[in-house]
Amino acid sequence: MVSRRFLPLVATLFLVLAPLAAPLGAQTAKPDLPDPIKFLNTYNQVLNMTRAVMEDMGLKIEREDRVAGRITTRPYEFITGSLTADELAKVAIRKDTLTGDWLKARYTTEAIVEIVSPKETMVTVQADIEALNRDVDGTEKWVALESLGTVERRVLGRISVKLLGTDAPAEPRKGFWGQKPQPVDPRQPRFPGTVK
Repeated sequence: MVSRRFLPLVATLFLVLAPLAAPLGAQTAKPDLPDPIKFLNTYNQVLNMTRAVMEDMGLKIEREDRVAGRITTRPYEFITGSLTADELAKVAIRKDTLTGDWLKARYTTEAIVEIVSPKETMVTVQADIEALNRDVDGTEKWVALESLGTVERRVLGRISVKLLGTDAPAEPRKGFWGQKPQPVDPRQPRFPGTVK
């Protein structure tokens, strides 16, 4: 008798409290910006290679101050369309408090090259990420987002590979579709567990 009265109460509490517990378990992405990298190269070598890497990545140089060691790119639109929200989550912390849709996203990178000693140079890369949000009333605005460090790591990684000379051409990896057809052994049973 007690259990029949108690069961609806437990079910009601579960239905009320379960939606509140779900956000507590959700993990939020945290920024993990890369540290500057120090290279055993001269200032001019590192600055020239940084510029070349940015151009190889399709980033257009907007400003270059060789004396101050700063290279800034134009905004690079990296995603547009229905997958914008998903791709944006890979590189920045989305502000989900905004209503509406994410239409496109872009980033601007800035490389700062500093002299440590005549043969040592340090490179820092920063990315400013923005996304175009269309609100439910149709207004559109560019929203600045906090970078997760993905873009910065990608640029620094390419600079490192070029300066360290480890950019040997990679052999194309053969996946499933790159394999040659294999003949089927006729002695094998067609279905697992069947015996002839």
